[in-house]
Amino acid sequence: MTLAPATPDLHEEVDRFLHGLWRFNRALTQRLEPLLETKHGIDPKTYIILKSIDSGHHYPKVLADHLKIPSTLISRYLDGLVKQGLLERHIDEHDSRRIRLTLTEHGTNVMHDSEETIHVLTRSHLAKLEPGVLAGLLKALDSLNDQGPDA
Repeated sequence: MTLAPATPDLHEEVDRFLHGLWRFNRALTQRLEPLLETKHGIDPKTYIILKSIDSGHHYPKVLADHLKIPSTLISRYLDGLVKQGLLERHIDEHDSRRIRLTLTEHGTNVMHDSEETIHVLTRSHLAKLEPGVLAGLLKALDSLNDQGPDA
């Protein structure tokens, strides 16, 4: 991907976008982390990993690529989740060279319960937007990520 040079007239917009994105992410994370820890014993990163596995990213390499995390780092995260009883590793029944990841019953319950907590908190923020503004924001995020809503 080749980046086009920024035009001077977008300089303020880029700064405003990055600053706004940073502030929103920090504000949401600062409220979410203690809620997830207190109610469910996990952090947002753990939720994202569990949710990604549940949505079909069953192999460490596939999961790492999906989350844009180095394979060596995802391996450490997975070790921790296995120790917490949230995740199991199995030899793939179709290819014995591959390890398949599955959530334990406990992992599935934690993921679903955490999802509800996350949705309640995030809905309170999104409810501040007019429906048309929210639709535009979601469309813009999909465009910026070069993918559609199902990716």
